[in-house]
Amino acid sequence: MPLAAELDDALEEGENQQLLLLASKGGPALEGMVVGSYCHDVLIRGGRVVGETLGGAAAFVSNVLDAASPREEEEQEAAPFVVVSKVGHDFAYASAPAPARRPPLLCASPTTSFHAQFSEAAASAHAPDRELRRVRACDPIYPADLPDRRFAYGLAVGVAGEVLPETLERMIRLCCAVLVDAQALIRAFDGDGAVCHVSLEDTPYSRILPRVAFLKASSEEAPYVGVETARRRCCVIVTEGRDGCRLFWFEGEARVAPFPAIQVDPTGAGDSFLAGFAAGLLWGLSATDAALLGNFFGAAAVSQVGVPTFHPKMLQAVKEILEDKTTKRPSPCINGTTFTLERSNMHDELHAALREVAMLMSEQHQADPANCNGGDICLT
Repeated sequence: MPLAAELDDALEEGENQQLLLLASKGGPALEGMVVGSYCHDVLIRGGRVVGETLGGAAAFVSNVLDAASPREEEEQEAAPFVVVSKVGHDFAYASAPAPARRPPLLCASPTTSFHAQFSEAAASAHAPDRELRRVRACDPIYPADLPDRRFAYGLAVGVAGEVLPETLERMIRLCCAVLVDAQALIRAFDGDGAVCHVSLEDTPYSRILPRVAFLKASSEEAPYVGVETARRRCCVIVTEGRDGCRLFWFEGEARVAPFPAIQVDPTGAGDSFLAGFAAGLLWGLSATDAALLGNFFGAAAVSQVGVPTFHPKMLQAVKEILEDKTTKRPSPCINGTTFTLERSNMHDELHAALREVAMLMSEQHQADPANCNGGDICLT
């Protein structure tokens, strides 16, 4: 699927090709850029505060990219990426030792904060089981806040209106391919800070959509995105919770199966999905196959409160599966030129192998839930 992204007048298309050629020949690893906020999340159930934790899509996305991106050598770190995020001087998690953090930009306004009101009743497969309210908002991320260099890929993952249209356009000029979470485009907030949605067609982002590689939306957000219109401009992925996800593009569509999970907190599931999906592309998977890795990490995220801590044995098992399934596949598909969208002939095998790991981790969680809690959470 060709991308319609236009290159910056000051940057030549040859720079993109040189970057990708170096990576395919064992040169510098493909570098990514994540743009979105770190947040303070306050969890409320039955009118009582039950926890405070690090939140924001940038935290969940970077956590999964650190865990799931391929490594060229055993001793090397995962594929490099930078995070562009803004926080205030009140940011509570600046010194927490965890992979979810990259140094954010400090500004005079307070850190974005959300209150998540959880229902006492169990959630349905699709309906949200929490009500989000933005109580503080940090400054938006401006185009000038982005690094002035080229990237192999970018993820626009705003949660509080912080990714401006002009910032997304700048990302597209800097990155070979850009993946976008629809919540960065269609979220709005009423006078009390309650989260609502607007139609994508009524926003300035609509005209940018043909220059985006992938757009991810939840089943709740999909009606506001207008899937049938959007799929003619880019590949649209709709996550459906316990039912997995579906991919839509101009020529076709695909359904991708879910993985078992014990849901504790749905916060960050969509962010973890998108990061897992991007990691799958970095491994060289087709889009439909990469969505399996997205579903896997989305399911893993809901089993913990806050930014999850992934068990090392789980990550090792996933890495071995991907190495086995991608040994004869070309180096990464996230190349900004074309994407393979359809499932491969090893799709079912990949799902079965990942499902076995997911079931083992789910059983471990049930046996010892105390040791499956996320990091950086203060339960009250």
